[in-house]
Amino acid sequence: MEGEDIEVTVKTPSRLHFSMIDMRGDLGRIHGSVGVAIDNPSIILKAKKASSIDVKGPRADRVKAFAEILLAGSGISGGASIEVLTDIMEHSGFGSGTQLALAVGSALSELYGLSLTAEEIALKLNRSIRSGIGTFAFKHGGFIVDAGHKTNSKRGVPTLLFRADVPESWRFVIGVPKIPLKNSGSAETNAFNKLDPPPATLIGEISRIILMQMIPAIIEEDIISFGEAMTSVDYRFGEFWMKIQGGRFTHPSIEEGIGFLAENGALGVGQSSWGSGFYGLSESEAQARKICVDLERYLNEEGREGRAFVAGPDNHGAIVTKTGI
Repeated sequence: MEGEDIEVTVKTPSRLHFSMIDMRGDLGRIHGSVGVAIDNPSIILKAKKASSIDVKGPRADRVKAFAEILLAGSGISGGASIEVLTDIMEHSGFGSGTQLALAVGSALSELYGLSLTAEEIALKLNRSIRSGIGTFAFKHGGFIVDAGHKTNSKRGVPTLLFRADVPESWRFVIGVPKIPLKNSGSAETNAFNKLDPPPATLIGEISRIILMQMIPAIIEEDIISFGEAMTSVDYRFGEFWMKIQGGRFTHPSIEEGIGFLAENGALGVGQSSWGSGFYGLSESEAQARKICVDLERYLNEEGREGRAFVAGPDNHGAIVTKTGI
């Protein structure tokens, strides 16, 4: 078969999800979201053609399921040998499910000449149902704002509204406490269904912060204003989520960790999606490393457990390469 001597390697970003925008839907659109692509953690996988689907590495069952759906849906009778070399931790707010799906789909698209876009792969594998941040982080990288879906047509990836590079010197200090998992997958859907629509005044505040502070700050590379906007949207929507989170954040350890970052030099803070990952913005690698060391120590004191690391912006999205074997 043509292409049997080709191996495809895919390296993904991950993402920080800052906030939803509008969960009311009374203007004809629903959801919308804002976030950023980061370079750590990431998925690296390799794939080559095979007669059946064979998977090695973490989340093998899920990789195989994605591959089966995509190949069958594309009318391909062949298979693939796929090895996941590095992975993104699940249920931590980094968009691991979408990045894995898009990595598998992109590798198979390259192997079999399907020419599928990231949006087409997301649709086939049932990703980006509410937020488009993960799909556009994979495709473009950078800072992303999506406009959600039309209320009368929720099928498809949300519309990309704005995208810009994040200054390369900016860093995110990320903490991941060891806590019980709460909302992801079906639990996330149930959580959304439990909530009444947020008040229009809250949506107006969130939209104004994004339009008049966050977007201009990224264009002008104003890290102080951007950090303030990050914190504001996260805190304001966190108050709305209190009914299902039990607090502004999903766990007291996250709230305490965010407070620690805010008190120790972070220029903006927040919880990514439902957590458990949380983040602080820093203006340089050196400053980020210092804060990270302190955060790692803090997360493992007084009976706590967790880890901390530094991530830079990813302004290019996933890297897909083909080599002969």
